[in-house]
Amino acid sequence: MTCYNEGAYIEAAVRSVLAQTVQRVIDKIVIADDGSDQATRDILSEIARWDERIDILYGEGGLGLPANRNRAANRCRAPYLAILDGDDIWEATKLEKQLALMRADRSIGLVYTGFSTFSDGDISTARPARILDITGASDLSLTYFLNDPPIIPSTILVRKTAFDAIGGFDPSIPVFEDTDFYLRLSRHCGFGLVDEPLLLKRNRKTSITGGRPDLMMHHARVAFKFATTEPRMMPCVPRRLAERARKLGNQRFLMGDQTGAIAHLRLATKLDIWNFRAWFSWAVASFLSGPTNFLFKRILEPRRATLGQPMQ
Repeated sequence: MTCYNEGAYIEAAVRSVLAQTVQRVIDKIVIADDGSDQATRDILSEIARWDERIDILYGEGGLGLPANRNRAANRCRAPYLAILDGDDIWEATKLEKQLALMRADRSIGLVYTGFSTFSDGDISTARPARILDITGASDLSLTYFLNDPPIIPSTILVRKTAFDAIGGFDPSIPVFEDTDFYLRLSRHCGFGLVDEPLLLKRNRKTSITGGRPDLMMHHARVAFKFATTEPRMMPCVPRRLAERARKLGNQRFLMGDQTGAIAHLRLATKLDIWNFRAWFSWAVASFLSGPTNFLFKRILEPRRATLGQPMQ
């Protein structure tokens, strides 16, 4: 687990680990703190008393999420690693179902699950996200590169040997370090999926990607980094980035940012002129924003609530 000023949430996260149906097989619960405020540190100090397996690693700050995850992983000697961010919550059967799949197939090095997202402070807004099953792909790296399921870090269970083989997370990647991790891992082992929402992911406006204007730059950095080491992916970079821009545009539309939505969706059509979903979304955002919000209000409202946006 990682933590940075998440004192308001970290107790619920840890309790969800201790509430696992197979919690008896958990060897260690490492919480790597990256220089949190004193209030959070006081809560971590109290949490450390809950169970002898809880190990708190205090840091001076500034290490960053990827390096902090590696710091926690390096304290572990068990054959499997699971990640849980300090503001997310596991469902009780998560590890049980993942372990069963992992133990049944030695070729699988990572198992991810479905998840639900909810607006910070209102778990009643929880809504299952759409998950893509890429586990049967003949070319896992290419399929992940083009489709990006998504795989949320707090859903994964990974073999320690696989994690170590690729060197864990890349500390030089400040945003989308998880995407970089999965791309590199896809060349090393197979993936498995438990297609159930076994994580509650909290949407916070202070999250690392919340409202950032430079996300496409970071998407491009990760895409070109992988394509540089896997040259056959280079011709696919525009298609990948077009999909990233399309999804960001759709999110901006849901957040009520019509200008941002149009800009991202126009970029998507320029990157891949055959991305008809991007063209459709661009047309809606550009010319049919009002009618769409009115006609599809009952569909859009729950999605906006999940993002913490007001109803329109």
